[in-house]
Formats: sequence, structure tokens, C-alpha cells
Amino acid sequence: MENVGNSIFIFGVKTELSGFITGSLASAAVSLIFVFVANPLGHPEAITLTSKIDGKSIGVVQACKEVMRDSKAFGLLGIFRGQDIGISKAVLSLTFHQGCILIADMLT
Repeated sequence: MENVGNSIFIFGVKTELSGFITGSLASAAVSLIFVFVANPLGHPEAITLTSKIDGKSIGVVQACKEVMRDSKAFGLLGIFRGQDIGISKAVLSLTFHQGCILIADMLT
């Protein structure tokens, strides 16, 4: 195994695994930043969007109060309640993206 630049040569065959691994690690770091910054802001939005259609709508202030009640009752879990699908979606899409970059690099 020989390492030249960003490419790794295994038995004389060029692979792009180092780029895939570093890209995946960078994507994971960006996902964590996004989760901790954007997802708590999306929680009140999700609460307002899931209110009853035929009933009284929930305003932004009331949704923010609901998030505060959740955070007092459950701590950080209350803030990130219901965000697990968003986190999973980010990890899956970024992994797929890195895989596409890996395949494109292997074909060129």
C-alpha cells in the first residue's frame, strides 16, 4: 500500500478512500452543527404545522412556550424531540453524496 497525495494505491490500483473518509467526517461535523443550530429552531415550526386543521391554530409564541416546557421537563431531549428523522435524513443524504463523489472520482 502506497500513499501518494490524496490517493491510496493498493497493489498498484488507485483508490479514493481517503477522500471518501475525510469527506464523510466533514459531512458528519456539518450535520452535527446543523442539528444543534437549526433543528431547535425548527421545533416550534413543527408544532405550529401539526396543529389541528379544524381546531384553533397554535401561534409561534405558544409553540415556543411548548418547547420551553419540554426542555424544562426533559432537558436537551425536550428541545430535540421529534428531530431524529431529520438527523437520520442528513446522515443518509450526506453519505450518499460522498458515495457519488467516490464513484465519480473512480471513473475519471
